[in-house]
Amino acid sequence: MGIEHLKYDYYMNIKTRKVEWLWYPYIAYGKITLIVGDPGNGKSTLAINLASLVSNGESMPFCREPVKMSKVVYQNSEDAKEDTICPRLKSSGAQLGNVAYIDESLETLAMDDDRIDKVLEETGARLMVLDPYQAYFGNNADMYRASDSRLILGKLSRLAQKRKCAVILVGHMTKSHGISELYRSLGSIDIPAIARSVLLVSKMPTGDSDRLFTQIKNNLGPIGPSLLFKIMANGRIKWLGETSLTPESVLENNFDEPKTKVDKTCMLLARLLNKGTLLATEIEGIAKIEKIAPRTLYDAKQRLNIKSIRKGGKWYWALENEIKDK
Repeated sequence: MGIEHLKYDYYMNIKTRKVEWLWYPYIAYGKITLIVGDPGNGKSTLAINLASLVSNGESMPFCREPVKMSKVVYQNSEDAKEDTICPRLKSSGAQLGNVAYIDESLETLAMDDDRIDKVLEETGARLMVLDPYQAYFGNNADMYRASDSRLILGKLSRLAQKRKCAVILVGHMTKSHGISELYRSLGSIDIPAIARSVLLVSKMPTGDSDRLFTQIKNNLGPIGPSLLFKIMANGRIKWLGETSLTPESVLENNFDEPKTKVDKTCMLLARLLNKGTLLATEIEGIAKIEKIAPRTLYDAKQRLNIKSIRKGGKWYWALENEIKDK
């Protein structure tokens, strides 16, 4: 393009706007978010559960305000819709009439496919999931080549902004021992570079269904707290609370005990209330045995957003998710 086409302006003429969040500070509208982890760690289960919340207009984990009910586009190249994806969506409680997909029976889908723009325009979807993103680079693109990944993801990023849609790319990763290795395992460095947020899902050594959710990168705000969740038998997720574990400790397979007294108390309460409500007096008695100060106990209660429920003249404590499930 010659100099005769030069066009420029000054930033003083830009009308600024605030970042809109689907789930602060993890997933923003109009931006690309990566959810990564080893195969079988629950990345797709997490994505489906988040899609379900959006399809029902429910609040994101540990958020009080519900999101606006909207359409979701969920695209999965590895599992069959009839026996896997649809049953998982049903189990998660999704409104299936609000979850769409692009038919790939005649032509496979790629990130730079114009059909994505069309479906977002027609449905008005505020969330789109591509799972796994490695399958949507197209036959003529190499995800390990910077020029290819930047071109394709650049177009997808502009489309997300244009449609004000949160785009989640779910991806597999190889075994790693640090953050830098993780970035290399995702393909070209441009992939996590273009993503505004990178989230990691890991297995916990405490049980087959226990998972850790940590944020590796956030270009739009502070790094969010690491969270613990459990995958239930029906495929739903039960969120347990915050933890002091970091992405570095997870990738190095170093699951040290939480450092602060409140962290330790949060872990204890999450375990105690995992199966349902418990008498407040019983919890206070356990805290006394464990030499947990009342102030520490109630700080942990507030952090986990534990609710007090009165039944039969007695007070019980319950995790917020447990109340919603009922």
